[in-house]
Amino acid sequence: MSESNVISDNYADLLSKGGEVSVSAIVLRARPYRDSDLMAQILTPVLGKISVIGRHARGSKKRFPSSLDIFDRGVARVAKERGGYLGVKEFTPSHSLMKVRSDLDKLALASLLCEGFDLIIQEDQALHGQAVLFEVLDLALNAIDEATEIKQSLRAATLALSSLAKHEGIIDLSAHQPGSRLLNAALDSIERFAERKLMTRAMVNQIIERMAG
Repeated sequence: MSESNVISDNYADLLSKGGEVSVSAIVLRARPYRDSDLMAQILTPVLGKISVIGRHARGSKKRFPSSLDIFDRGVARVAKERGGYLGVKEFTPSHSLMKVRSDLDKLALASLLCEGFDLIIQEDQALHGQAVLFEVLDLALNAIDEATEIKQSLRAATLALSSLAKHEGIIDLSAHQPGSRLLNAALDSIERFAERKLMTRAMVNQIIERMAG
C-alpha cells in the first residue's frame, strides 16, 4: 500500500471514530441550505471528493471568511455529524483567485473546470490518484487566475480537463496539440462519459468563437 493510501485510510478512520481532520480542499460546488447553512462538494488530496455541510457558513465570517464559495482553496476542518453527514467546522482560505472573480472569461473557464471535475470524480470511488487530480485542478485554477492573456487561461483549462479525462480512463488525448480542437474533444468525451451536458460549456464556446473571429 502506498504512503498516500495509508494517509487516506488514517484520515477516514479518524473521521469514522468521531474525530476531526484538517485537509487541503478546493470547493467544486456550493449551494444554500436551510436558513444560513451551505452544502458543498469539495475535492481533497486525502479524502477524495466529499460532500459537506457548513453550519451557519453564510453567517459566520470568523469560521468561514470566504463563505465557502466555489473556487475557494484552503484548509477545511471536517468532522462527522450525528446524522452521518460530514460537516465542515471551519474553512480557512489560502487562495482568493480575485482575478478569476472579476474577469468574466476567467470566471467561465474556472467554472467549467470545477463543473468538469465535479461531474467526473465520484465520492465513492477509490482514493488512488486523488492527490494528483487535486494538484492538477489547483495548478490550473492558479494558472487561469495569473494569466495575462485569455489564450493562457484556455490552455490551462484544456490541459487540466485532458489530464482529468486521461486519469479517469475516459480518453487519452496526450498526442493532440493544445488548442480549441483539443478542448472540445476533452469536453465531448467528458459529456459522453457522464451522459450529461456541461452547463458552463456554452460560455466557453463563446470565448472560443470570439477569439476565432
